[in-house]
Amino acid sequence: MKSTGSFSPFEISDRRLRSLGGTRPGPGEAAALDDWLHSRRLVLLKTLLTRAERARLPEAAARELDAHWALLEHAERRDPAAMRAVLGYPAVGNWLARALEARTGDDFAAALAGSGTLAATVATVAGCDFRVELPVTGGHLVLPGLGAYAATTPAVRLEAAGDTLTFTPDGGTPASLPRTAVLARRRYGTVPWHPLSALPGGAAVLDDRDPHLGAGTGPQDPAGLRPATVAGSAEERRWRELWSGALALLREVDAERAAETAGLVRALVPVRSRPEGSVSATRLAAPWAVLTTRPRTGEEMAEVLVHEVQHSKLAVLEGVAPLSHAPADGERAPLYRVAWRSDPRPLGAVVQGTYAHLALADLWDRLARRDGAGPAAREAARRRSADFATQVDHALFLLLGSGQLTREGTEFVEGMRRRHARLTAPGGRDARGATHNLTNRHFG
Repeated sequence: MKSTGSFSPFEISDRRLRSLGGTRPGPGEAAALDDWLHSRRLVLLKTLLTRAERARLPEAAARELDAHWALLEHAERRDPAAMRAVLGYPAVGNWLARALEARTGDDFAAALAGSGTLAATVATVAGCDFRVELPVTGGHLVLPGLGAYAATTPAVRLEAAGDTLTFTPDGGTPASLPRTAVLARRRYGTVPWHPLSALPGGAAVLDDRDPHLGAGTGPQDPAGLRPATVAGSAEERRWRELWSGALALLREVDAERAAETAGLVRALVPVRSRPEGSVSATRLAAPWAVLTTRPRTGEEMAEVLVHEVQHSKLAVLEGVAPLSHAPADGERAPLYRVAWRSDPRPLGAVVQGTYAHLALADLWDRLARRDGAGPAAREAARRRSADFATQVDHALFLLLGSGQLTREGTEFVEGMRRRHARLTAPGGRDARGATHNLTNRHFG
């Protein structure tokens, strides 16, 4: 077995780091993020393969992995763009992270079965002919980013020949549909194929099918978020309306931010309501997926999207350039108290929260100056912007005084500091009298 690519460390300029730290979309930034994420995924794939080679898998599992890897290599040679697109889908990142976390031999072998789903999806998009047995989870065989085939059997055979895809459950009747229907995310006759719904105006789909998007990885990943099934219902229409309303609002007040959101978000994942109220999250291993309970308005959805896109950008960056030093062996990581949480947070979480809240201070400042907004709406938006700016101010003080930032982290946080200073400059375009500019006082 061979890896499907090699990883070259990125030299990220101080200018790029400071620009990213400012949260504002910059020239070439989306392409750079895509390159970084793709390289990170290739590294994780190579790591998974290396671990599998050393794990002494059962003969059948090793043979299956060899076949999946050969199909993946064949599909990449035929269409490298297909490989890149599927590998970049958020659920694939979460599957890789969870497979690498698997401890026991049986758990690891079971996780490796996802390599077949990855290979089959890339081969489907690339137009390859193939035949592969794939596992069913929760009553569905999921092709990440495309949709799900409903089945009650433990496995389904998927065959591709020309423009025809055929799903055959164990001991069941084959069901065929055009490959073009799958790629266009369309239903087809009575075949129990449930395509994901493409959201208008961007690259995202409404993904309520993929089990990998609901599973957390690592101690900082939010747990207990259960995806909600909304496809084919009035609820799905409401989600689409909220998405469209949020993008329209962003285009009105911040065209650059709207383009960034539409271009970077790959999956909007509905989450079941929770007793504590509204919640949104980003899986650190699955950037570009926005998990959220249903917002009430387009304005709330716009805030959720801007918030979570910043978490995704930072997750991608930290995959290739750690922003803080890991504690030495035997040392406990220091914790910090921030205004937006009652529990003390590790430095990485402080960076994440500060970054997202800086973008929200910017967003609400622009909403306060929106044409047609009434006096009450303007004042509410100003207060919200000022609250976020004050939270950022205090957190920047902690970050810059922590002594825990790497060179990259220092430049990134300096970019945040500069943006915050521009937002809160007295008499400036973004001035707001209610904000205390503590950062400038301590680090001017």
